[in-house]
Amino acid sequence: MSGIRDAAAILAERLHAFRSLGDNCEFGFVQRYGGVEPSGLLRFSYTPLEDLIRGLRCGFSDFGVPGDLRLSVSAGGTYYCHSVAYNIWANTGHSAGSIAPEALLEREYGRLAHLKGKFLEDLADGTKILVRKTGRDDPESDFARLAEAVWAHGPSTLLRVTEAGPGWVPEPARRVADRLIAGTVRRFAPAEQAWEVDLEPWMHLVDGAYALARGAAPARLDADAFPEVLPLPGRLRRHVGRHREPALSAYTRAVDPAAVRGDAVHVFSSWVWIPEDFAGTRIFAAAGYARLGWRDADLSRRGCWQRVWAAGRLRPEAAREPVGLGMIGTRRDAFWSVGARFAEGPIPGEGPAPALRMPPARFPGRDLLGRLVPRFA
Repeated sequence: MSGIRDAAAILAERLHAFRSLGDNCEFGFVQRYGGVEPSGLLRFSYTPLEDLIRGLRCGFSDFGVPGDLRLSVSAGGTYYCHSVAYNIWANTGHSAGSIAPEALLEREYGRLAHLKGKFLEDLADGTKILVRKTGRDDPESDFARLAEAVWAHGPSTLLRVTEAGPGWVPEPARRVADRLIAGTVRRFAPAEQAWEVDLEPWMHLVDGAYALARGAAPARLDADAFPEVLPLPGRLRRHVGRHREPALSAYTRAVDPAAVRGDAVHVFSSWVWIPEDFAGTRIFAAAGYARLGWRDADLSRRGCWQRVWAAGRLRPEAAREPVGLGMIGTRRDAFWSVGARFAEGPIPGEGPAPALRMPPARFPGRDLLGRLVPRFA
């Protein structure tokens, strides 16, 4: 692994060079799912653009002064800390009832004072790449005003991120000005569910933007750049539901967390083929019980190979963690899989689709025992 210079380690190193300019918490989760937890004033904050620009222009002088902060409880039961002066809402990470509100508010005043000072230092030395998402129809003038407010503090590089839509393909980030880089992801996470990150496009964008800003070479993001940590049988398999009524059928291997690095993110991936008559409601991957990044099967795509994957950390206190595939359906439902891999890294890496041509659903090929068999291209 050391000779390859593991892509997971390179991506984690590069993620540390970025800081969020708010909007919402999505990029904070991108960093978490990539295996890093850098501090940042706006990392897990909802920050409207106009308030952000206003705060930058005055160095956030009133942010966190006595009387500025308020606590509120979100619909999900989490304490949020609100700056009245700048309309910034920060996720404290504490659920309601887990800590006394007075103690939490005092802690937030201290934490935000430290992070504000560090944020202004970062702006002054210009060593971080600052990330802000924008809508495809947002006026260019709005981002120009943001850039002007940032550059008044120092020579930071800005990364402007927009949605490309379902047709997204990996492409290099592009430099549009001396200290301005632009790039795309397939989709943004839902506004109220910022943890539902479409991680692969973000990893490609982070890698490309870092390489462009630092004059470095892009990282290898093919599958072989994420070495397997446990060998799995990658042969063609048919998975059949096990229940009369719709329910979970799991096709997993129980992995001992002691067999892998406990501080690392690991990803399980597999190619799946969904027949035309499949009536289940979900096909997905698992890499432990706590998923970070993932991509479930697109049930609208039938009769072709598509990749599913899930990334997570295996809990060291657990005796075993499930790694493999799952399906919600009945025993009348089935699908095929091939090419299973379990590797260290936040994403599975790129790889070619299997060179297997499956039998048509109406005319399945069968062996001498009556079992379905594939045709090979």
